[in-house]
Amino acid sequence: MKDGRKFHGLFIGVDNYESSAFGRLRYAKKDAIALHALFTDTFSENAILMLDSAATKDKLTTEIGHVQAASTDEDVVVITYSGHGTPDGYLATRDARPDHLAETALSLDRLFDLVCRIRAQVVVLVLDCCFSGRAGAKVLRAPEHGDSVRGPGSAFESVAGDGILVIAAAEADQEARESGEFRHGLLTHYLLEGLRGHPAVRDGARVSLLKLADHVASKLHLHPPKPGKTQQTPVVTGRMTHVSLPILVPGPHFAALVDEVAPRRATRAISSLADLGVPGPVITAWQKRHPRLNDLQLRAINEGGVLRGEDVLVSAPTSAGKSLIGELAAVRAVADGGRAVFLLSTRALVNEQYDRFRETYAAAGIQVIRVTGELRDQTKRFVQGNFDIAILTYEKYIGMVSGLPGLLSKTNVLVVDEIQTLTLPDRGPGLELLLAWIRLRRLSGTVPQFVGLSAVLGEPEELAQWLGAELVAATHRDVPLLEGVITAEGEYRHLDESGQEQRVQLISAGDEDDLPSRVVRALVDAGEQVIVFMATRREAIRFARELAGELGRPPASATTAALSSRGHGRLVEELLRCLKGGVAFHISDLGEDARIAVERTFRFTNSEIRVIVATTTLSQGLNLAADAVVIDRLLHPGEPERPYSVAEYRNMAGRAGRTGIAPRGRAFVIARGPVDAKRKWSDYVTAAPEPVRSVLTGHDLRSLILFSFAGPAAELRIMSATHVEAFLKWTFAAHLNDAGLSARSFSPSQVTNALTGLVEEGLIRSEADGFVLTALGKVALRSGLSVDSVIALSQALRAVSPTELTRMTLVAAAHLTEELLDVRFSLPKGQWRKEWLALQQKLRHQNIAEPMLERLLGDYEPLSPGAARARRSLACVRWSRGVSLPMIERELLEHQYIEVTSTGPVEQAARRTSDVIEAVIDIAMVVHRGTDLGDLTEILPAQLELGVPAGLVPVLRHLAPRLDREASLDLARDGFDTAGAILGADADDLLAHVGDPALVATLVAAAEKADARDEVDEPFDFPPPVD
Repeated sequence: MKDGRKFHGLFIGVDNYESSAFGRLRYAKKDAIALHALFTDTFSENAILMLDSAATKDKLTTEIGHVQAASTDEDVVVITYSGHGTPDGYLATRDARPDHLAETALSLDRLFDLVCRIRAQVVVLVLDCCFSGRAGAKVLRAPEHGDSVRGPGSAFESVAGDGILVIAAAEADQEARESGEFRHGLLTHYLLEGLRGHPAVRDGARVSLLKLADHVASKLHLHPPKPGKTQQTPVVTGRMTHVSLPILVPGPHFAALVDEVAPRRATRAISSLADLGVPGPVITAWQKRHPRLNDLQLRAINEGGVLRGEDVLVSAPTSAGKSLIGELAAVRAVADGGRAVFLLSTRALVNEQYDRFRETYAAAGIQVIRVTGELRDQTKRFVQGNFDIAILTYEKYIGMVSGLPGLLSKTNVLVVDEIQTLTLPDRGPGLELLLAWIRLRRLSGTVPQFVGLSAVLGEPEELAQWLGAELVAATHRDVPLLEGVITAEGEYRHLDESGQEQRVQLISAGDEDDLPSRVVRALVDAGEQVIVFMATRREAIRFARELAGELGRPPASATTAALSSRGHGRLVEELLRCLKGGVAFHISDLGEDARIAVERTFRFTNSEIRVIVATTTLSQGLNLAADAVVIDRLLHPGEPERPYSVAEYRNMAGRAGRTGIAPRGRAFVIARGPVDAKRKWSDYVTAAPEPVRSVLTGHDLRSLILFSFAGPAAELRIMSATHVEAFLKWTFAAHLNDAGLSARSFSPSQVTNALTGLVEEGLIRSEADGFVLTALGKVALRSGLSVDSVIALSQALRAVSPTELTRMTLVAAAHLTEELLDVRFSLPKGQWRKEWLALQQKLRHQNIAEPMLERLLGDYEPLSPGAARARRSLACVRWSRGVSLPMIERELLEHQYIEVTSTGPVEQAARRTSDVIEAVIDIAMVVHRGTDLGDLTEILPAQLELGVPAGLVPVLRHLAPRLDREASLDLARDGFDTAGAILGADADDLLAHVGDPALVATLVAAAEKADARDEVDEPFDFPPPVD
């Protein structure tokens, strides 16, 4: 310093803690880095920066000791800390443990004792943390400890030395907040502003420290709090008179952080994104889709920092513009030479997103791939990192990362759509464990930027805090939604655009039984397009049939023509009958061709399909909207029936309203009687979404433990029970338990028992220092199958000899798993004894191993689940061999007394079996080492997916757009069943089968690739598991 005094600075910032109980902070390190840079530019001496792993309790106290030893009575000392505080008065250093704070954290009493011993003319201590115990960004929420110190209030009062100034971010009952807009803690932001010479603090060419403290306090007090939060009032204590610092002038160190300190902001104009790193061709493409950025998107950019690499959780209604936020992060990463991965909930969504992304980003040269399990030709590109944007289902990504943990390091941005899936019992645990692994990896390696997209959540702050993400929440929709209940009297009680209750007479009074059809008729007569949600598939088909006969609409001729006239099963024949009346149904049993045809037509502004009757699967992902939505029976089928959640209801209601087409959307909940109307009004229309909660503690602990071997075991050779317990503490379930919002967690004894069970079943092996995965465990881990399913497969396959591992044996084994259980193949008992004998004969005719036949059929009794398993297995094998769907359905029904409208969805069963069969084959190879299954390992999964003869599989793998199954079977029936046969065929012969000259050309090109065994697109397989 020019006046002869020396400067000593210590700047501490901790974002990531060793203990999972301390949530990740976003800007604590940035606080320390910016302050260090600014002081270094001015004083250029003795400024120490301590970040994350360097900021342990021992290292921190040691560095303060060094400052104490080096300083003199004439010097200036500045110590800043950004990180977590605790309610009982501790600074949480990197290695702090909430159950042993006295030993592992630095108490304020101890800190102030150390600071007061420093010999200096001026000591400034800045604490950008809080001690309130609330759910704020910079405080640990933990139970009170019996060995707690006096607490922050009394500790601050103890600071009485001359020349010491302490500025703490908030009072003891307040939160210290971080700001996505400023990219700093609020205290640090205003401190930086003052130190650089804000007019309010200037004293000539210097900064008055008392004015600086007043300025920071005033700015924090005036800063608008978040909704439901109190204002932040700093604590200023100590004694200091007429002391000042030179104005800190930013130099090269601070200038290097200019984008961090004063980031560029977007405006509503899409063109403003050019200054934020979005390439010009992408901006041009976006301008065609989006006239401008909306409030939600602007907040994600300017406050959330999504274009600056910050983690963001977006909670907003359907049609609010969430998807573009994920694309913003992805495109920015690609522009910087990185890669982005989108995780979606369904294959249909992946395929839809893939088509849209390719169309949008082709001009920008962005390479888009998809990996769903159906399209294995792009899996190799994903593994090799040969892509810009990859789109996968949750399960596919989780399975691949489990087998190849290094894939996570190749991902720069991870966008998780429909993140509310965390709350679903069947799919939530896998997604939660993946995110827990990412949280844990922050301690030791690079992790992708995270963008979570969700429908409106209850208490989203908890999920955002666990993720360490900036929450960008909204309830506004660009297209207003009116939602309410309607009764048989015809009165529509609803909330208007401003949230006020209104009542209008929509239809005349009538019977309750035909209320849904009367509502739909009125809407269609008014020119509106309608989606109707029914509780079950059977109800959806019945109501669509009823509407088609009543509405008097013209036939949906174009949609009918789009569906092949050959080889339809019973379900598509029923759909075609409904389409004659301008009505369609959309259920999970429909094959891909039928679903695509219905969806594509329904999206047209003046669509010939005026009504779609659907089950809830439509609301859980597909991007379809209508003018109005009608919801009947808010109950999940089953014994007992289970009410829909508010979030599920909102997903359905949110399909009403078409952006850029309709000025509003309307949702109608059918109510049967005044009591039902009152209940649905209070329980759904006016209800807040349920708080987002983990379902992990209700899941099989053995499966959770297996996943922990994929996470920490990527860095550890061996896992102990302690390692497993530590991993589980990083889960959302553990976070909720720590916050007192869940009473359940996994005890050490439960973990020990589960590990013992996994050893006994051969999935892990005990070693001296812990446990390692066996070959069987490795298959289980990456397959996504339940532990019980893996055990069942292992036992069943061990019971057969290697020479009996036929196509039928392997498919039958797959249908022993929980994942392929499907009650839709449970038919009336009919001539059950005759069918039992027939099933045995058919299975033996397909060369099933006898031990597998016995396990598959099970007990000899009517309505046996074994008969349903056998039907599914046989149907799948017949499908894989290219047998027509009508023939398969006739075979399934040959022993029924009565007419059965549905046999069970054969195509869907075969595709789901395709997902499982690779794990079956891998397990077979584990229990029968060295067995040669020939081409079954590659051909069988593809044949189950495509339903075509083996010779066509290599051709169809290279064919885009895909050829429908019936056209493929026509080719095979006439001898064009291999790549060589297609290449040797006359073009006119091929045209007669596929009906499109362009498709003939692509078919021949695909055959040439298959004939040459093009290595670029050969399917990727994991290396065989070994012990």
